[in-house]
Amino acid sequence: MDELDLLARALPDAPPPSPEVVARARARLAAGRTRSRTRVWVWALGAAMATAAVVTAITVLAGVVSAPAPVLVQPRNAELLQLADRVERLPDQRGAYWREVMITGDRVSAGGYKLRTRQRIERRVPLNTAERSTIVSYAPTALPASSADERAWRAAGAPARVRPRCAKGNPADECRPVRITDRLYDCGWSERGDAQVGDSSVASFTLADLAAIPADRNGLLAKLREYHRVWGSRGFDEPFEEFLPIAGNLLHMPIRPQLRAAILRLLAELPGTKVHGMATDPLGRQALSVTFTRDMGSPAYTNDLLDPRTGAELARVGYAPGSSGGDLLIYTVWAPETGWTTQRPPLPKSCKASR
Repeated sequence: MDELDLLARALPDAPPPSPEVVARARARLAAGRTRSRTRVWVWALGAAMATAAVVTAITVLAGVVSAPAPVLVQPRNAELLQLADRVERLPDQRGAYWREVMITGDRVSAGGYKLRTRQRIERRVPLNTAERSTIVSYAPTALPASSADERAWRAAGAPARVRPRCAKGNPADECRPVRITDRLYDCGWSERGDAQVGDSSVASFTLADLAAIPADRNGLLAKLREYHRVWGSRGFDEPFEEFLPIAGNLLHMPIRPQLRAAILRLLAELPGTKVHGMATDPLGRQALSVTFTRDMGSPAYTNDLLDPRTGAELARVGYAPGSSGGDLLIYTVWAPETGWTTQRPPLPKSCKASR
């Protein structure tokens, strides 16, 4: 994350990816509708997203914000509005530390078979700004994607490590071998002084920044216009209406229920929002499946899976075209351990300090 700043394929026996690797990966994620147009709000997680780590920081410009223009609306999505009503009544829960546990995965080819990769990244952010935040990252692993792929892998000698087949031009860090196992291993940690949370597809946030976002519609729109102007200063040329769906990326961050409800209501108004009904996330949890954007340039289509009780984003999943949700290609899951805690989460005993 730039706050989701997490992305880069770690070498199986190496420490977590360097900031340079992460920055390159995040830049690829921000690639747009076409190669010539940047769409920072599109979730296009390819193999790089399997390394969710620290992303590029976006400085939010301060200044006077003009009154927001009305948003063009279409028939509202009743399910999202009903969810917003429930969420708005929830109590605001806080703690001394915000812990975010992300699990990312994708499907890659390796010789004559396919693999499903998996990686776990944790972030611990203190409410006390005098403390440093911590990133914990495990090396990516993989398993055969199907029983047929497992037979092909065994026929190839059941190698303990496999080098994914990479497209021409892919950075070398995406093509390094991964270990074939279902166990976590090679844990590394590092500290950061900026205490950022979430991903920087909207902006880079601290806990205080998130707490200061207005929960009323006009205030929220005005703040989003601030972020849009920041992106505009960096060459982002999409109009504000096409930038708005990135508000959905705030739903996995530690925001108060009233703000989450305001975001859900805003998203329900947007032309690209579509509710697909209940679905199961990669960890088996029931969730409301929603599409906030129409991505015409991606080979996969993506859905956001929302907690039907809290409105928080449980997962973001990408499916193959025409698969009706059956052929999962890539995903990011926020594990059940994600949330506020009163005590600083301890580092895993096997973890090593990384450079």
